[in-house]
Amino acid sequence: MCLISMPQLFRTGFFVSLVALGSVRFAHAETIQFPTEELATESVLPVFDQPTSVKNRVVSLAKRIEVGVLMGYALTEPFYNPLQVGGTLSYHINEDHGINLFGTTFLQGLSNEAKQLNPIPNSQPPINANLQYGPAPKYLFLASWQYSAFYGKLSFTKDYVMNLHLYGLLGAGMYGLGDAAKPVVSAGLGQKFHFTPSLSFRFDLRVLGYQGPDPISIRLDNKNSVQPSSAFDQKVYIEGLLNFGVSYMLPSF
Repeated sequence: MCLISMPQLFRTGFFVSLVALGSVRFAHAETIQFPTEELATESVLPVFDQPTSVKNRVVSLAKRIEVGVLMGYALTEPFYNPLQVGGTLSYHINEDHGINLFGTTFLQGLSNEAKQLNPIPNSQPPINANLQYGPAPKYLFLASWQYSAFYGKLSFTKDYVMNLHLYGLLGAGMYGLGDAAKPVVSAGLGQKFHFTPSLSFRFDLRVLGYQGPDPISIRLDNKNSVQPSSAFDQKVYIEGLLNFGVSYMLPSF
């Protein structure tokens, strides 16, 4: 029988460990490569021939006509009444695309700021700016492509869910300024909150771009009647228009 003392056992284990570490150090590393198409992606989607993001819609848009009444506010109008009333008519070709017609008329008169210029403060003798004789906005008509980018729902309580539509607008039309009609281009973004599958609250924000008469390019303090738009210098405008109201969708046909 061979007996091994504890110190000999420790020396033997230490020697075996050194041999093992040396073998690992001098071993050649092997690089394993996988084809890119076989690697897992960060997100995996199910494969369908015709993927559908929404099923069993509560609010269906395809082949439906939508009518609405709107009130609006011109966000960047400094001189004339910024309030307006109008309406909208839409035809939804499918769930994503549609055609929107928008028309509005502006309330007449001066803005609160422009009224303070009759007379002009600290003018001696008192002089009225008479901006009411300039080319005030009268009407706006737009024809736009409407794209319903997002359809979803919002839960207020356990028993009540409101459906939503987020949409974009891109179009062109005519802008009535004084006695002139100017071409205008428009882009916008809107949101609809559906109380029922047919009735909804709607608001949209549009940006308008056009070239029109500049009301302060000529003196109006010595005028006593509305001046023609051709008497003013032309200027490029970028303005904002906010509208809100209710709309109703007719049954599909």
